[in-house]
Amino acid sequence: MNFPKSTDVIIIGGGLVGCSVGYQLAKRGRDVIILEMRNLASGASGRNGGMVTQLDGRDKNKEAILNRLNYTRENNKMLAGLAEELSYDFEYNRCGGIDIACSEEEWEYFKKLVPFQKEVGDEEVILVDKQQLKDLCSLLSDIVWGARYRPTDGTLNPFKLNIGFALAAKKYKAKVFTETKIEKIVIKHGTAIGVETNNGYIQANLIINAANAWAPLLIPEIDILPLRQVAVVTERIPELPVYSFEAIIDRQVIFGSTQQKSGNLLVGGLGTQARKREDHYKEDLSPYEIEGSTAIFNILFKGLGDVNIIRSWAGTMAFTADGLPCIGPIPQIQGLYIVAGFSNGMAFAPIIGKLVAEDLTQGKPSITLKPFNPERFYNKKISWPDSYNYTVLAEFLERK
Repeated sequence: MNFPKSTDVIIIGGGLVGCSVGYQLAKRGRDVIILEMRNLASGASGRNGGMVTQLDGRDKNKEAILNRLNYTRENNKMLAGLAEELSYDFEYNRCGGIDIACSEEEWEYFKKLVPFQKEVGDEEVILVDKQQLKDLCSLLSDIVWGARYRPTDGTLNPFKLNIGFALAAKKYKAKVFTETKIEKIVIKHGTAIGVETNNGYIQANLIINAANAWAPLLIPEIDILPLRQVAVVTERIPELPVYSFEAIIDRQVIFGSTQQKSGNLLVGGLGTQARKREDHYKEDLSPYEIEGSTAIFNILFKGLGDVNIIRSWAGTMAFTADGLPCIGPIPQIQGLYIVAGFSNGMAFAPIIGKLVAEDLTQGKPSITLKPFNPERFYNKKISWPDSYNYTVLAEFLERK
């Protein structure tokens, strides 16, 4: 495929969100090019647990709860029929998700948190005690006290969803170029007119920055924080009664997915080292980090201590100061749009792709995108911790 000189829409980033937006725009007749600096799903979209978590389990901010649920509920509805729409199986498993209390103090907190979340509009969330939790997941060790449970959460294969969006976009004549790094967004007289890449210049009427944690490298006026996370995956093992989960062990936030269709289990987070901002883009691993995440199988589960770890990796996700992504036109620059800042793309990517396409083609999305307006962070620098990991950042955002 010859490298193009011009197009209607350029999407920067070939991850879940970029390909979702590209698919929806191409389906509506726009001429779309997706540019990815490495390969599809090579960033956060291919380096996560595939957890479809509709609400951050310990969130106690009423506005934040409602802002998130308004979109993640609709996302869940879309996921139910999306494999058929894309003609691509991305292994969606609506198995339920648990946010586990691993201490008496946490359990007492959950007993207050769950009724609060239900009161503000989260009708699905359920409080389950230790015995009920073990009935759900008999593999859990005696460290657990109970959990916050949502039966409609689950997991999917993020690689396959990403590829499914890309292939569907191409069916509608979108073009996808990998190994294409954006050197610069070209702005002339207050209007974005194209991009300089390592393969040449492309002119466009609209440029969408969907590079997530890499987005501020091209639009520094929007302060999106990169956050490196670590995961390990096991060999294939027989089917087990496990759920998508989050927990806190030794004051560190950990996570895990249900068993993948292939039979592998994935967990991560324990022992992930704090780093300075610029080092969160690095994908190296230390033996300490691999050992930490591997220890989860002994600490949280029974009978999994002898399972072999076959692979480990680090990946960079994104965070904003209020936990919500930035979606919309960049102030003071015509033709430049951002869709970035996702810490959990699986819970947002399908619905956001649809809403962004509606916004750009109809001028009015079916659900307002106002809570995500990037103007709220435009030219506002956040005093992030100098050195951080997921746990440090979670504590910082709670204080904010």
